[in-house]
Amino acid sequence: MKDENQIIFLGTGGGRSIMFSQARRTGGIFIELDKTRLLIDPGPGSLTTAKELGLSLRGLDALLVSHIHPDHSTDANAVIDGHADDENFILIAEKHVVNPTKETYPVISRYHQGLCKKYAVGPGEKIKVKNLTITTTPARHSAPAVGFRIAGTKIISYPCDGSYFRGQEKYYDSSDILILNVLAPFPNDKKMAKHMDVEDAIKLINAMKDKPKLVIIQHFSFYMLRADVRKQAKIIEKKTGVKCIPARDGMKLDVDSLGVEKKGLEKFIG
Repeated sequence: MKDENQIIFLGTGGGRSIMFSQARRTGGIFIELDKTRLLIDPGPGSLTTAKELGLSLRGLDALLVSHIHPDHSTDANAVIDGHADDENFILIAEKHVVNPTKETYPVISRYHQGLCKKYAVGPGEKIKVKNLTITTTPARHSAPAVGFRIAGTKIISYPCDGSYFRGQEKYYDSSDILILNVLAPFPNDKKMAKHMDVEDAIKLINAMKDKPKLVIIQHFSFYMLRADVRKQAKIIEKKTGVKCIPARDGMKLDVDSLGVEKKGLEKFIG
């Protein structure tokens, strides 16, 4: 694989109904930036979708898991297993992912935790992965969770799941790309507790001192799909003044130009 600064969406669905139906895929996000390769939140289908796209997940530098929910973590053990012979492979996971409590549940096996360099994290931690610095950020979700700010020659931010809270914006100022998991449309008559809706996304972006160059919305529920994610992206764009696009399954974004490559991906668009 040649070195590129790119983001590839291995799935743009979110929540148990979408995950179970696979109305949208749930494979997470592949990021390559500054010759450093990351996989974020590999739910069911990350490996098979990558194979269909011709994307090799061998040679990843790190796996990032924001929280315990299966639409974010199901393929994590398999990804780690595939890097068992790489002594430099890193796992960065919200601490309950690797250290379950009575209120949570096991996600990554003890065996697989022993196959990689492990960081069990809460918010506010900085971890160096090759040419990138990854900062964990707070989230307000139904399970303990962290977001990620990935900084190199570009800054890519991913707040993960959770509703907007006052002050959240400060963690993502100066981002080039902001990837938001948006599960409820505008207007929202189906409030999904502890998940971001379109109004939350607008509040977050407008509260930022230095707005991102591009917002990408993804992790869609059936509510969002029925409301037309393209229309929902246009609402965000109109109310924030920031270009906003809805991700598609298999979508590849050039991080430097912010251009979307469509050729060869059409049959993977959900």
